[in-house]
Amino acid sequence: MFTSKFGNYSGMKIGLYSPFAANTLGGGERYLLTIAGCLLPEHQVDLVLSSFPVGLKSRLTKNFSLNLDGLNLVAGPFGPGHSAWERWRFTGQYDVFYYLTDGSFFVPHAKRNICHFMIPFNQPPRLVQKLKLNTWTVKTTHSYFCQRALEKIWKIKINFVQWGAVDAAQFKPQIKQNLIINVGRWFTTKHNQHCKRQDFLAETFKKLCDQGLKNWRLALIGPVEPGGENLEYFKQVKKLSRGYPIDLLPQTDFKSLVKLYGRAKIYWHATGYGTDELSNPQVSEHFGISTIEAMAAGAVPVVINQGGQPEIVKPATDGYLWQNQIELIDQTLALINNEALRLKLSRGAQNRAKDFSPEKFCQMTHKIFNL
Repeated sequence: MFTSKFGNYSGMKIGLYSPFAANTLGGGERYLLTIAGCLLPEHQVDLVLSSFPVGLKSRLTKNFSLNLDGLNLVAGPFGPGHSAWERWRFTGQYDVFYYLTDGSFFVPHAKRNICHFMIPFNQPPRLVQKLKLNTWTVKTTHSYFCQRALEKIWKIKINFVQWGAVDAAQFKPQIKQNLIINVGRWFTTKHNQHCKRQDFLAETFKKLCDQGLKNWRLALIGPVEPGGENLEYFKQVKKLSRGYPIDLLPQTDFKSLVKLYGRAKIYWHATGYGTDELSNPQVSEHFGISTIEAMAAGAVPVVINQGGQPEIVKPATDGYLWQNQIELIDQTLALINNEALRLKLSRGAQNRAKDFSPEKFCQMTHKIFNL
């Protein structure tokens, strides 16, 4: 047993580090904090940060609706001005050090060192980075799509695939409305960013309306990622949506998001549309946790047949997969015009969402951490 100012622990001392955790509230941060939840309170868990924004812990707790009691926020030597020696010495205090990589690497010194890839990067590492990566004995990712891309492009062995988790109890169907939703941050289509293609979804919904669809709405939900070009993209979609029942909701808290999931009949997803997932896997949906959240709430997923989405959706059982706009429109209209079909797939979606439970996620976490 060892003691910290946060309490006594009989388990291991574990460090979790992501370069994005202090400033980003996305899928990677939810994933990392879900791992923390699996390890608390039996182990000391440090969320390692290079900077400390005011109110970060409460913001993380509120945004992701996770219980982070006992999680320590610890300063680590990972910002500018720190040396490789400092990082090596710092990580040496841990039984397990888990790094959610941004594509760069350092040499760790924990007893067990785990490197997780959230992104299937298009470009393989250069020699120095490859040598550093080789010092990480365990390599993981969160979809078989990412595993295939990384093993092909990076020539590395991914030891574990760990799908993300959704607590289905948080997402319940409500009285359904004629509502289609999409959830995702706003990124520009430029510079190979992880654009969710809200522009394509808005254009598709406009086409449906022009073809005679009435009394339905589309909601595009998610924050605008910092940066002028991301904001400009948001404004472009807002402009092209004028005159149509399309709502852009960039400031939606978790409680409001849950309500929208519960009211939606259909969930759309189009990340990576118009790109080749084999040559450019980085811009496809790496997994797609929002799709599972929507399914848990009874929204039928009609999502792109690309990236990690086919690992989630079983066509004609719990949703649909599409290749192009014609298929997206046809599949959506099939649900709109056949209530019995929609209800059947809605029930299937709720059942499928249970396959991504926190319990299963934590079982895999313990296996990866060798606990």
